[in-house]
Amino acid sequence: MASRRIPTGKFIVVADSGVARILHATGAWPPESRGTRSTAVLEEIARLDSPAARQAGRELVSDRTGRVFDSASRAHVGPPSHARHGAASDYDPHTVETERFARRLARRLDDERRRQRIDEVVLIAAPRFLGVLRPQLSAPTRELVTREVARDLTHAADARILRAALG
Repeated sequence: MASRRIPTGKFIVVADSGVARILHATGAWPPESRGTRSTAVLEEIARLDSPAARQAGRELVSDRTGRVFDSASRAHVGPPSHARHGAASDYDPHTVETERFARRLARRLDDERRRQRIDEVVLIAAPRFLGVLRPQLSAPTRELVTREVARDLTHAADARILRAALG
């Protein structure tokens, strides 16, 4: 198989819930023959970081949930109870931070698209984060996505990222 030039506007986004790398791919892919190297190169355009993703949940909230005092029985029949317990909450600070980070990444991709630097995007993201990122992308940016890879390769070598994105 002959190698082909990578389009100049091809961007690769590698992300998880705490780190995102926006990469610009240049050169030719795949290698000319077995045992030779490809001339494809990844240039890091931007690196976004979310320190909150690495913090424990208790460090992301300022205090504990509220307390609930039951001063009467449920059916209002019989003696009143004086139970005291913590209020249950569905709030997950990590989910909130992940959604906030996905919005930030989507805004950055929109900015790059508006500058007319991006012709096509390959998204490589951890499966759970990919599901959070998709709805955050604007319709024009979503149209530029040519491939999605549900794998966490944020800390992988460039050759492995290229294989996943272009292979």
